[in-house]
Amino acid sequence: MNSEKYLTFTTEEFVLDDDFMRWVLQTDEESDRFWKDFLLQHPEKREELEEADYFIRSLRAVEPPVPLQKLKYRHPEKQITASDRGKTGRQLLKIAAMFLFVVTLGGLLYYYQHQQLVSPVELADGKYSEKGRIILPDGTVSEFESKETEIQQIASGNLTINNDTLLLKKRESTKDESAMAQVIIPYGKRSEITLVDGTKIWLNAGSSLSYPIHFTKNRREVYLSGEAFFEVTSDDAKPFYVITNDMKIRVTGTRFNVTSYHDDAVTQAVLVEGKIEASKNRLLGRAVALSPGERVVYDREEKILQKDKVDVALYSSWVNGYLIIDNDPVYEIFKKLERYYNQQIVVEELNDIPRFTGKLNLADDLEKVLRNIAFSGSFRVVKDDNRYIIQQ
Repeated sequence: MNSEKYLTFTTEEFVLDDDFMRWVLQTDEESDRFWKDFLLQHPEKREELEEADYFIRSLRAVEPPVPLQKLKYRHPEKQITASDRGKTGRQLLKIAAMFLFVVTLGGLLYYYQHQQLVSPVELADGKYSEKGRIILPDGTVSEFESKETEIQQIASGNLTINNDTLLLKKRESTKDESAMAQVIIPYGKRSEITLVDGTKIWLNAGSSLSYPIHFTKNRREVYLSGEAFFEVTSDDAKPFYVITNDMKIRVTGTRFNVTSYHDDAVTQAVLVEGKIEASKNRLLGRAVALSPGERVVYDREEKILQKDKVDVALYSSWVNGYLIIDNDPVYEIFKKLERYYNQQIVVEELNDIPRFTGKLNLADDLEKVLRNIAFSGSFRVVKDDNRYIIQQ
């Protein structure tokens, strides 16, 4: 086999390649050596190979193509008998069947790789809200203005907001598995949510969370836009799923942080404790297992998942009211501060991009936080009405 031809192969092309399919379904020593060597020499193709392997195994009941050399050809001068015509007809039917298989497989592959799991309700963007909101399944909207909000789901399906009870209508309080509630937290606010199973979720500024009034018998699913820290109650018989626009995260009981803002270049999950498996938000997405201290990142432009080791405090410290920064560009820090304080930060043209390392106390007012950053950088902070201007 010629390894050069596979350098530009996509997942779809690997799935439809005879040699690759044969290796997945009927491994022999020679092909196993070839593909392992190929992966060692070209690690950048690992994701396509693993996705194609996963998809083929999902359809393992399908018979692999018949090699062309097994088709028998006759001498052109030989007289064609009725038996020959029958055999030729059967061969043509087999070729037609295989052609249909290839077309169907390609269509299925495209469908499964592009079909997302979406929230039963459209997640609102928290950045455009002035007040926090809870939208109940019947469309009832309850607003709150407190900067820090505690929301608790009661076994009956009712909710409490800072100890004030929200009652569901009788028909909504029945065990309708499709009934969803949505919490919308605007910039400048945060919320701590306790679900009926005991799971705690800290929802950061500019975020939305959609969750069912009642969990199903065999799974627990929530849908997130923005950032949240999860402390999931363990239940092996009923795994917990966090679904964002880009990723699907399977949990059994653990602590982790998920960031998936619409205006960020990446979606990422960082595991603090326990175990999670993350995949692209597709029907047949390949899962990546994480251990504590690891992060999985989905690059929205490249459309790939990557895993690395990180300092988890850099991603979860906001829950405790401060930010730990490690040599981050100030642009990224300002974006987080705008969300947290709901105040505009305008950056004028800088000669270079300053970076900052340190600990920021989010209990301080924004001006003090910005001046702490400016003290170690080469810029100054000017307040103009309700916004802050960063100047060289």
